[in-house]
Amino acid sequence: MKRGDQAILTEIAESGLGAWDAKPFLEKVAAIAPSVIYIFNQKTQSNEYSNRGLAETLGYSSAEVQEMGATLMPRLLHPDDGMALMQYFDRVRALNDGEMLQFEYRMRHADGHWVWLLSNDTVFERDSDGSVLRHIGTATDISMQKRAEAVALAEKQAADTANEELRSFAYSISHDMKSPSNTMSLILSELRETQGAKLDADGQELIELGLQTAARMQTLIEDVLHYTRVVGDEVAKEDVDLAMLLSEILVDMQGDIKDFSAVVEVGELPIVFGSRMQLRILFSNLIANALKYHRPGVPPHVKVSDTTDATSSDLSISVEDNGIGIPDGAHEKIFTIFKRLHLQDEVPGSGLGLAICKRVMMSHGGRLNLRSKQGEGSVFTAHFPRKGTTL
Repeated sequence: MKRGDQAILTEIAESGLGAWDAKPFLEKVAAIAPSVIYIFNQKTQSNEYSNRGLAETLGYSSAEVQEMGATLMPRLLHPDDGMALMQYFDRVRALNDGEMLQFEYRMRHADGHWVWLLSNDTVFERDSDGSVLRHIGTATDISMQKRAEAVALAEKQAADTANEELRSFAYSISHDMKSPSNTMSLILSELRETQGAKLDADGQELIELGLQTAARMQTLIEDVLHYTRVVGDEVAKEDVDLAMLLSEILVDMQGDIKDFSAVVEVGELPIVFGSRMQLRILFSNLIANALKYHRPGVPPHVKVSDTTDATSSDLSISVEDNGIGIPDGAHEKIFTIFKRLHLQDEVPGSGLGLAICKRVMMSHGGRLNLRSKQGEGSVFTAHFPRKGTTL
């Protein structure tokens, strides 16, 4: 009796079936099993046993399978899987008793198409020197799963291509619009400086309206360019010192902070694994929003802090303000591209800022949460996965 048989008999005995005759029991199990069951000899590189599942899965008769013998694998295995199978057999020969390995490969069906199989293998018998002589395994037809994966991959590639084309188009148009927009602004400014005194009140008002329109156009163009930088391809990531990044951002925003008579506090911040460029866009937008959406007559007070829970698997960075807040029913709307809660005359902007922030967090495998009530300020919290983890 082979040692593999003895192990099976021991298991049967321990399960309370020891009074049964093991051989017919195993034959019945093999006959009704939905998977292919086989015993493979490592020395002869051939199947010494397979149940009828192998013939049925591959469309051959049991007699044809027996006739192929040791030539079955060389004849039916997909040529691209040969090297991988040899490497897999090396791993099988290194198995300890009780360990199991899996392998995906293709076999040619009798009608010519390829059948994807997933094998699960374990040691069945060892030679006198302790090396693996035979392994036993089951193989399951996963062709439908593979076809579904192929369709999903093709659809993803098509979507990625379409997104890349759209991103490139948006970037190209926005970039090309920058120059004429800037030129128009310069012309209007020059007209105001040189000819403003000659114009009546209506003419001067028209110039001011033109300058405001040009400024909004420039803001929109810049925001679209920012948006194209946070969608599409994977970004290069590195360890980013948020404390240093925030100090750089505040230097750039000194003018706005002074204009709003704002106070911006930055606490101790961690190092985050991400894109420095995208993180600069994220926190610049969140702070800019906190300054813009302040309560009338109340100077903005913004706090940037590490609010990470010690038991959490993510890093949490919050940007809190004392502004006008956001109504409960609008919390989702504000993250939608070009959606705004206020008129342009009330608060200038393109409606892209928070959509950009959301995309930045998506590209970092994180999320952006909002806690806010109208008239009570807002807290935007960016949740980043710790390095080497996902949320």
